[in-house]
Order: sequence, then C-alpha cells, then structure tokens
Amino acid sequence: MSNLTSQPIELQPQPISASSSPSPSPSPSPPHDIESQPLPNQLENQLNYNPAETPSLDQAPEPEQIPPFPKHHAIEIIIAGFIANYMVFGIAFTFGIFQEFYTSKTGPLFSKSQAKVAMIGTVASATTYIGSIFNNFLLKNLKTPRNVMLIGSLCMSLGLVLGSLCHNGEIYQFVLSQGLLFGIGASMIYTPPVVCAPPYFTRHRGIAIGILFSGTGIGALMLAPFTSFLIRKIGWRWALRCLGFINLGVTTAASFMAHQHPAFKDNYKPLKSMFNYKVVDMKSLLSQLAAGFFQSAGYLICLNYMATYGATLGFSAKQGANFIALNNGINAAFKILMGHAADKTGRLNMIIICSFSSALSVFTLWLIGTRSTFISFVVIYGVFSGAIVSLLPTCLSEIFGVKNYQSISGMMYFCRGIGNFLGNPIAGLLITGSSNVGNAGASQMTKDYQHTIIYNGVLLSASTILLCYLKLRVARGLTEKHNV
Repeated sequence: MSNLTSQPIELQPQPISASSSPSPSPSPSPPHDIESQPLPNQLENQLNYNPAETPSLDQAPEPEQIPPFPKHHAIEIIIAGFIANYMVFGIAFTFGIFQEFYTSKTGPLFSKSQAKVAMIGTVASATTYIGSIFNNFLLKNLKTPRNVMLIGSLCMSLGLVLGSLCHNGEIYQFVLSQGLLFGIGASMIYTPPVVCAPPYFTRHRGIAIGILFSGTGIGALMLAPFTSFLIRKIGWRWALRCLGFINLGVTTAASFMAHQHPAFKDNYKPLKSMFNYKVVDMKSLLSQLAAGFFQSAGYLICLNYMATYGATLGFSAKQGANFIALNNGINAAFKILMGHAADKTGRLNMIIICSFSSALSVFTLWLIGTRSTFISFVVIYGVFSGAIVSLLPTCLSEIFGVKNYQSISGMMYFCRGIGNFLGNPIAGLLITGSSNVGNAGASQMTKDYQHTIIYNGVLLSASTILLCYLKLRVARGLTEKHNV
C-alpha cells in the first residue's frame, strides 16, 4: 500500500480507501462509478457534495465544466414542490370528507360499504406514488419537468371533472375518474419537483425538503373545510368541478418553476442498475424500501377514516372535516420543524423517533376510543407522522448518494404506492358490523374499528423496526458495496 502512487493507472475501477490515499501527491483519476459508492467515513462530505461544482463522474471527462445552477432555481423548485403537494395531497387527503358524504343517506354511494368507497381514495393515492417509477422515462422523453407537470395538470383536473359526471351507485365510474385518472395526473405533477429538489441543497436539505412537503398538510388544512363548504352549498358534483378548475390553474403555473439540476440533465440511470451490489448495499436498500412500504400502508388509514370514525363518537360531519384540517395543519408545521431538527441531530435518527411515536400514538390514544383521547390522537399523530414522509427522501440521498437518488427514488415511491394500495382496503375490510353510521349504536360502531386500529399500529411498528435495522447497518459502515 505504501507504493500506491507509483503504480500505473488501471483502466478498471479499483476499491478506494480514504485512509490509503497519500495526501502529499495527487491521486489517480477517479473511477467512473466512485460517486455511486459512498464510503462510510466520507458520509458528511457526500452530504455537502454539489454536483454543479464538479463534473459528473458517471460520464467521460468533458472539456467544459458543468455550469453552476442559477440560485433562483433552488427557490423555485421548492415553491413548485410546495404547490404540487398542496394541490395533489390537499385534495387526496380530504377524500375522507367525500367518503363521509358518499356513504351518507343522501350520498351517491349510500348502498356501498366503507371498504368499497375507500377504494376511490386508495386508488388515487396509490397511483400517485406508483406512477413515480416512470418519472425517469417521462423526463427523458418529455425533456423537462415542466412538460411532465403540464400533462399531469390536465389529467388530474380532468379526473375530478369526470368524477362529477358519475352516476349514482356506479362505484367503478368513481374509481376510474376520481381514483385512477386523478392519480395518474397527480403522479406527473408531484414527482418531478420532489425528485429534482434534493440535489440543489446540501447542509440544509432537511428543512428545505420539509418546506416542500409541508404543502401536503397546509393543502389539506385549507382544502378540507373548503371542500366541506362546497359540498354543503353547491353539491358534490360542482365541488369536484371547482376543485378541478382550481387545480388546473394553480399547477399549470407551478410547472414553469420546476427545473432539472444541470448535473442531472440527460443523465438518467436505468432502474435495474440500482439492484446491483456493486452500486449500492442491497440489504440497506431493501430495508429502506420495505420501511417505506409499511409506513405508507399505515400512514393514511387514520386520515381516510377520521371523519367516519369521529361520527361514531358523536362528532358532526363538520367537526370531522375540522379534525382532518387540524391534523394536516399540525402535520405541515412539524415537517418543517422536524426537518430543521433532523439537520442537527441526524435525519435517520429523527425518522426513527417519528415512526416510533406515530405507532405509539395509534396504540395508546386511538385504540382507547373516547372523545378526549381521539382529539389527542389527531394532534399527536399530526406532529410525528408527516415528518416521516419528508425525511424519507433526505435519508435516501444521505445513505445511497445524491447521484443515485433520482433513480432509487422512483422505486421508493413505487413501494409506497403498493403499500398505500394494500393498506387502506384491508383496513376497510377489518371494520366489522354495520357499514354506515346510523345503522348501529355509536358505542358498538366505535368497537367496530378496533381491528383496523390494531392493523394500523402493526404496520407502523414494522416500519420502525426496519428503520432501526437500517440505522444499525449505517452505523456499522455497511452501506457501500464493499467494506475495504
């Protein structure tokens, strides 16, 4: 090892150890895939890496350096992501208000069970995540995030408008329009800014992404009472149309603020390259993907059933909408606060704390089934659950490298979509007894949700265990392909 610098430079990449490189003499030319192999003791340097400052190591050397990105692009991508989250999940997370009305005596789906009606919102949210796996393909063929978002804006708005034309009792029409078409468009709006934002930031990545994802909670905070108001005043059909037209205008404007980082333009790694032990540590990757799967499966259960469960405790439909708004408002604020704290204490440490606390609140507050503990649950779950969503991408880029983030993130959100698709329908099937509020006593209906609540807690607990396992692997320095 002492005569390392006297050796001729090999054409094939060699394992590199930071401790073996002599400082006085220049080091050999780095292998092309070094950036995809982060070393354990270089983790902090990797977090401060800015692709705009150095040429891409995945390509042959170019005579010109990649130009630095315009500073306003970093601000604009956060604004675009905030607006995308505001509209996409502001509408999706308030589906519980539509569900409560659809299954009421005057609703269009009164004869259908809660589990079947919940499929509308489940398909919408799941498709939003599952569609993320096609993000690289869309960016490569449509050239810019703006073009992808423009098409998504049209599809999402069209899904809402077509949903307003559905016939009473025909649930498949609601699933195809308010569910599937909405989700396809939502994915094309949501994914580009979320994937393009992390490379613009280094030291303050946690708080920056927290601000971006806070649009989810603020959107639901604002749109939950607004949606409830529209349904009461102009009916559910015109409520969907109004939301569709608003979405078209707002997300179209946001698309013009989404810019790809210069270091990643026309540099799209195939997804299959990520499932290679020479690129990333497979056990770490699979544990994070599985943690995202279980977290997503349990994350939206309480939001989808918050209004209907509240009705079993004697709360009105308006109060149920207020609970959803309150939960999402707290959710938004603490995404930012937790993101700032994660930059100080460690992002993986913070996501484990939030995941554990979310599971604990389900078992200790929601399961009890009283009015006071339910209100406490709405608040505490809002504090911890949302931060998990905003910290997942920061942990992903921290552990596996910024250069791999764009390709791996598509798989992460795909797994989250599958979890969302499986989590809510199973939760609905676990609701025992009568399917509609008013057909049974309030006390009995509260007990009907116990199996669903336990199922929710188990999913979040499984996610916590997997995150702890990932933490152990990172602490042991096993996140790179070889430990040399």
